[in-house]
Amino acid sequence: MALFALLKILIFLFNSIIFFGGLGLLAIGLCLKIDGSSFTDFLGATVSPFTQLVVIRYLCIIIGSILMFLGILGCWGAIRENKSLLLLFFIIILIVFLIKMASAMIILVFSSIANALFTHIDSWAVGTLRESYGKEENITKMWNTTMMELNCCGFHNYTDFSGSKYQNLSGGHYPAFCCKENLPCRESGIANDKEGCLHKLKESLENNGKLIGGVGLGILVFEVAAMVVSMILFFKIDDISYD
Repeated sequence: MALFALLKILIFLFNSIIFFGGLGLLAIGLCLKIDGSSFTDFLGATVSPFTQLVVIRYLCIIIGSILMFLGILGCWGAIRENKSLLLLFFIIILIVFLIKMASAMIILVFSSIANALFTHIDSWAVGTLRESYGKEENITKMWNTTMMELNCCGFHNYTDFSGSKYQNLSGGHYPAFCCKENLPCRESGIANDKEGCLHKLKESLENNGKLIGGVGLGILVFEVAAMVVSMILFFKIDDISYD
């Protein structure tokens, strides 16, 4: 009986950690400051750093929500000593565990593909700023959203707009996102501390990636422990009933 009580406490503890870990992932996903709709509407299936951030955001939201549900299910099954709930918990958490492993591999492959296509992406991004920004509504909206959300200017820096169609149409001015006073300006009014969106995006991915990776690794450990304890508890319920 003492062992059975200990197992119930352990699975309750593990599932509480899984629940709050899922809550943490959900919060990270909701707090990632990026407007995915404007990117996906224009880029479609194009593999780019923008779509990587969108994928990571929604993975965090989905996985976090599932983990919160699992935490509640596991705790409820242990408290009620319900074998069906414990078995359902084990099956679902095993599926989630396998999906997370597969997702990690996909993200690694996705990142390597993005790196391999960086030259193409660089050319495309700078080309849209020089030739289409200020003329085509979708592209202008996409870049405005990017520069506003990431507090950046251009893809590399403000020089991406030098000699661009936008500069020619605006009388030699740069977009307000690049300027000290948040108004279209000439080169003398450029904010020196305003970095390019590529740097900001990499910084955001790196910082969020470390946080997500740390939370995810911790959750994986407790998921495995919870699966083991849930199965021991599953079989111990029969032993207790026979006693």
